[in-house]
Amino acid sequence: MNRRRKVLHTMTWLAPGGGADRNVYLTMKEMRKAYDLHLVVGHEIHRRDFFELEGITIHVCPYLDREIHPWRDFLSLIWFFRLIRRERYDLVHTHETKASLIGRVAAWMARCPHIIYGLHGVAFNDPMSKLKRAFYIGLEKGTIGCAHHIVSVGEDTLNEYRKHQIGCHIPKQVVYSGIDVERYKQHISEADKCAWRQQWGIAPDAIVLVNIGRFSVAKAQHYTIRAFAKLRAQNANLRLLLVGEGPEKEVCKQLCQELGIAKDVIFAGFCEDVVPVYAISDIHMLTSLREGLPSVAVEASLSRVPTVAFEVEGIYEIVTPDKTGYVVGQGDVDALVDCAQKLLDDAEKRQLFGQEAFGWAIERWDHRVMVRDLNVLYQDMLKESHEKT
Repeated sequence: MNRRRKVLHTMTWLAPGGGADRNVYLTMKEMRKAYDLHLVVGHEIHRRDFFELEGITIHVCPYLDREIHPWRDFLSLIWFFRLIRRERYDLVHTHETKASLIGRVAAWMARCPHIIYGLHGVAFNDPMSKLKRAFYIGLEKGTIGCAHHIVSVGEDTLNEYRKHQIGCHIPKQVVYSGIDVERYKQHISEADKCAWRQQWGIAPDAIVLVNIGRFSVAKAQHYTIRAFAKLRAQNANLRLLLVGEGPEKEVCKQLCQELGIAKDVIFAGFCEDVVPVYAISDIHMLTSLREGLPSVAVEASLSRVPTVAFEVEGIYEIVTPDKTGYVVGQGDVDALVDCAQKLLDDAEKRQLFGQEAFGWAIERWDHRVMVRDLNVLYQDMLKESHEKT
């Protein structure tokens, strides 16, 4: 009997509600019978569902932090190298910025035959100084050659790498991050929607704008808050639901106080299940400054909720302007307000956009399609190495 091939996935940390985390979790859940799957992750762990997957081996690197710490990062590299050399993985699939960089370099040092760079976003497009951006781009250019293949979550992300001439000669493909779509197909009763609204103190007739994401500089919820303040002045029954946790949360709360809208804004915290959140929402607002492919826009589409968003990587792969939502330039709060007002003024248009969004998303983001495409890639790469031996 042929042995199952050993595959290692790498993650920097396990974040609550992270898109990359869900991608890796669903991949490992569906592939664990076909491969001997391992996961290496840093010590910051906020979700335990990976540990509940039977047949998965998890390694926790004690030195791997999210922030840059040169000495600890070097220790992480050595730790990864020793693990990969000891376990003799047939394939290493890296994810997230730091774990990808350290993982692909360590796998190359350990002479792993197949290294895939899972590209979930453009880290150097985060708000940062020109010097820091140049440093990040230099790191990518200097280490991308360790990978044998690049799998990106979207075309825009790949185009950013092409624009900066990063990894030009490495084979690439897009595999959209899958979502378990079955939950979104289920009918939700009006009674459930009313109960969920009551839970957050939202009136049955209120119109709800929602923004879901970690409170961070890159997610830039403050733009959503500023747009809401202008919209609220024209729409008395409007409410804003902000879902997530993170370092910028208190700053956003203070901004709501300064704008005089605190009583109309609900900070719901982290929600494991976002289906109820979208079910009670009318418009999804996305004001991120950097994404790979914004999975929250996919979730909103699957929930039949139109999106009004800043122009960011991947958004045009989800939102079709004037058909499933609107896209405006980054930082243009007035344009954001104008587009949201179009939907607020026309309940029929909101419903039509939502239905169109659902039809588009249900065909493209089923996680089984993601798993199928990754499995084909794995098999092709592993078959190639088998034929050479």
